[in-house]
Order: sequence, then structure tokens, then C-alpha cells
Amino acid sequence: MVVQAVGQDNPFFDPPAAQELLAELLRATDGRAGDRLSGAIRAVTLAGSSLPRDQVDAAIAAIALLLAQHEPTMLDGADNEQVLRRWLHDVDTELTPGRRLAAGAALARIGLSQDNEWYAAHQQAGTLSAALSVLRRLRDELADAEGS
Repeated sequence: MVVQAVGQDNPFFDPPAAQELLAELLRATDGRAGDRLSGAIRAVTLAGSSLPRDQVDAAIAAIALLLAQHEPTMLDGADNEQVLRRWLHDVDTELTPGRRLAAGAALARIGLSQDNEWYAAHQQAGTLSAALSVLRRLRDELADAEGS
């Protein structure tokens, strides 16, 4: 059974690529969820000449999951929110120094318009301001988590 992971009331998990990542994580039984989260984040920093929208959406979801331990409201509005919260207690989502560094680098790259399909798509749709607001929240939460 595939659990529908998130709903439309959560900006971190609404995009299809974010939902796919979360569904994959919830199905996985190999104990490597933390590695998958790290991989999704690093993919954005290692991207070639263009930054695909799906990669960005997956990285944003991964960063939000890593920050959920520090700031549980990151999960607010997710479908099956309680299932997701229980799942997070059983997997490695520690915000290690390496993950923190990768998340910061990913957020910096995502915020640049150059060769960024995610940025261009939001700009064309008239949703860039809201999308950048999501990035600011993640950056703020990452900074707050660093101080804890």
C-alpha cells in the first residue's frame, strides 16, 4: 500500500517531485532514509548546466524533512501528517554538520536564477515571490537549527 504522503497545504511537500520522494522514503525498508535525503540535497549542488525543477522540489522537501525535528511545523498541512511524524522518529534525520552544509549550499544554488528551470518556471507562472518565501523560511530555520 502506498501512503499518500502530503497535501496541498504544505509548500514543501506539494510539488509532485516532493511527493514522489516522500512516497519512496516511506516505502523504503533498508534503513537508508537519511542517505536518500542527503542525496536529494546534494543533487542540486552537483547539477550540471541546468537545474531541473524536479530536483529542486525534491531537495526542498528533503531539507524540510531534516528541519522537521527542530521545527515540527514544517510538516503542518501534510496529508497523513501523523504517519509522517511517526515515521520521522524511526529514521535518521539528524541535521549533521555535513547535511547542514549541503542544505545551505543547495538553498543558495536554488535561489540563483541562472540555468535554473525551477526559478524560471515560478517566474513565468507568477509564483516566484511565494517560492522565494519558501526558500527564505528554510534558510531561516536552518540558521535557527544551527544555533540549537
